[in-house]
Amino acid sequence: MKKILVPVDFSPKSEEALKVAAKIASKIDAEIYTLHLLDIPSVEVDMIDGFAVPQGPIAMRLFENTHEKFDKFLDKDYLNGIPVYENVMTDAPVEGISEFAKKNNIDFIVMGSHGTSGLEEFFVGSNTEKVVRTSKIPVLVIKKPADEFKVEKVVVAGKFKGKNIKEFKKIMDFLNLFKPEIYLVRINTISNFKSTKELEEIFDNFLKKVPEYKDLKINIYDDYTVQEGIFNFAEKVDADIIALATRGRQGIMHFLTDSIAESVVNAAKRNILTIKVEK
Repeated sequence: MKKILVPVDFSPKSEEALKVAAKIASKIDAEIYTLHLLDIPSVEVDMIDGFAVPQGPIAMRLFENTHEKFDKFLDKDYLNGIPVYENVMTDAPVEGISEFAKKNNIDFIVMGSHGTSGLEEFFVGSNTEKVVRTSKIPVLVIKKPADEFKVEKVVVAGKFKGKNIKEFKKIMDFLNLFKPEIYLVRINTISNFKSTKELEEIFDNFLKKVPEYKDLKINIYDDYTVQEGIFNFAEKVDADIIALATRGRQGIMHFLTDSIAESVVNAAKRNILTIKVEK
């Protein structure tokens, strides 16, 4: 993992994401790509090699203002020694982030989020959630101040069925950079109840497919809903990150249960790492 993308709206939340990206980049010798997306009328831009280029006076001024903001935004001591590239494009937030990540072979994305359902800034709220459930690469959503960022305890939540092996390995590839204490958890609810014996067999069959992780701690946690269970278990073990998979357009954590609301990223109080399940 050598390329980190940080979507930027110049808000305090996107700066928190940048600080976390810098910590990760320093640890793994990676590059940071910052990206700001402008909403410019199509008559003001032209396309060259697939990228929007400002043509009219409005577009030119907006691009100039954005680069001026970047000069101040990226003038930080914590970025010293890290290759950082600023990028400005004209596109909708979700589509622009996905397209940029694909064209530049980005390894993972670090984003800020308010932890509320409002859209107080450009890259938070529902836009963050949309990126999470559509991105084909891991997304780390920062909910806590960057100064508190650590990866010492991680809860990996899921059903732990064989079809999710690929996504599980991608999550573990990221986590292995930090060598944290990892808790695998399956939430047991009344609506989808299984006995402890049944769930232990599910874990056992899953871990046989990834023998390198056979010694990880497995946990079965009872709660009224999967979402509440994940949050409550993470609170119990004081996890730094909650890691899980998404099902694309069907919504975040859909692979866990159909009843999970897509608001989990906004509702969580802890940093979240996600990866989209491939069909």
